[in-house]
Amino acid sequence: MKLPQELAKDSSNKFLDTFKNLYEHSPWFVEQSLEIVLEDEKYNNLEKFHALLSEIMLSANTERQDNLITSHPMLAGKKAQNNQLTEFSTTEQKSAGLNDCTDDEIKLFEAFNDEYFSKFNFPFIMAVKEKDKSEIISNFVKRKENSLSQERVNALDEINKIAWLRIKEIYGV
Repeated sequence: MKLPQELAKDSSNKFLDTFKNLYEHSPWFVEQSLEIVLEDEKYNNLEKFHALLSEIMLSANTERQDNLITSHPMLAGKKAQNNQLTEFSTTEQKSAGLNDCTDDEIKLFEAFNDEYFSKFNFPFIMAVKEKDKSEIISNFVKRKENSLSQERVNALDEINKIAWLRIKEIYGV
């Protein structure tokens, strides 16, 4: 796989297609990065490429950020149970064992998801790849006590962690 700037120089369509799902259902982050990536070979460094995308996301207006946050699926939620997640989300939830939940665990996750969503009006977001169910549940319990502003910051931070894990997955690192 070509590195980001090499890929962009080779084909902007291939660049956009490769990275469009780094941010859940929000390809505009990658679209906005294309011209910047084309101008500087430093973006062949995956960490610098991720930092650029993170900066674009964090400097976006509130509406765009809120749309990104609400585009994320519930963990072990109905979309997961009905195989309606993106390929990345499916892999991530599966790596955390969320595809193997017992009926009781599904009920627990549904209760946590409902309680969290009722309080914050967006889904609980956590980079679950390489985590297990108990870590996820512990984070649910801890984070539901936060303020709305703190959870919004946490959601954006977790989204950037997810994007980094997805970049690493694309490149097999």
